[in-house]
Amino acid sequence: MLNGTVPNYLALADLLEISIATMNGGDRLPSENELATLHGVSRVTTRAALQELERRHLVRRSKGSGTFVALRLVFTIGPDLSPSWSQAVRRAGGEPSVKSVDAVLVQPDPETRERLELGTRDKVVRLRRVGLVNGLVANTTLTCLPADLAPGFRDLVATGGSLHTILTSLGYHPQREWTRVDMQVPGMEIATDLELEGRPRVWGLTSLVVDGRDGRPLEYGRGWSRPDVFDMRMEYQNRRRAHRAGASEKRS
Repeated sequence: MLNGTVPNYLALADLLEISIATMNGGDRLPSENELATLHGVSRVTTRAALQELERRHLVRRSKGSGTFVALRLVFTIGPDLSPSWSQAVRRAGGEPSVKSVDAVLVQPDPETRERLELGTRDKVVRLRRVGLVNGLVANTTLTCLPADLAPGFRDLVATGGSLHTILTSLGYHPQREWTRVDMQVPGMEIATDLELEGRPRVWGLTSLVVDGRDGRPLEYGRGWSRPDVFDMRMEYQNRRRAHRAGASEKRS
């Protein structure tokens, strides 16, 4: 059925990509056998086509469960947006949840100490967490926060839940100071947390969150997100131009 100048598996992948565009994230695709019968190709060709779609981050394959349309939620980062991961997921249309892997009280490494503006004797709570979207593993984070943000702070954040909500409940005003986003090859531990096969490139985020009132550093950490769940988008607005535009509207 598939003819042309491109290999059959690429032609089938292109054809399936068109049909996937009409489906919702999380929808299950037909099995390899069903697709092979439907398109008149071998199962080997079908498997190669699905692997190609996986490389394009358009599907998510799960052993024993099948192949599903990738979520591809638009995760937006901007200077005027809340640094809350959970809020960003909800803005994108997903349902977030967070589980804590561990929470330990440690001496920070030199870089973390500098970022959080800590003294040589100050300690941090180092959190390792896994974030889920619609019940699927979506990201993993390694975050450090000053241990003296509140009495018993380690126990407070150890059970999971939104860090932004916890910090806000303590009277802080979390605000993103800066964020760096790039594509990274994750280490084996990160790849395992993300339930990846092998070590394909993922979104890497490094960020610093401060208190919006006095600029005190609250949180410094790194996160790794699956590209088949998130499509990262950076938004920036020139505040001076925005102010001028607002003033012009008022005058008119």
